[in-house]
Amino acid sequence: MSVRRRALLIGFLGPAIQSVGIGWEVLHVLVSHWSEPLSARHFFYEPPFLLIVVGFLVTVVCIPVSLEVVKASEEEVAIPVYGPEPVEAQPAVETSE
Repeated sequence: MSVRRRALLIGFLGPAIQSVGIGWEVLHVLVSHWSEPLSARHFFYEPPFLLIVVGFLVTVVCIPVSLEVVKASEEEVAIPVYGPEPVEAQPAVETSE
């Protein structure tokens, strides 16, 4: 994956979470709160609104990370592949009894 595509994915993670929360909130208000007014409790404890807040917090963290990824070279962001260390042949130990 290219560095630019990786940075875009990191940068759009927070707004994607926020958009899911906004869509859920709109649907929730249209279905559940059509006739009754919204209270302050709704905005502090309902899951859709909390998802919007989490999306904002993820955005605050991910935007600087994505900017650092854009500045980095391909070698700096390469994911290292670890494998088992090669086993060296050990000389046979002779025991004399």
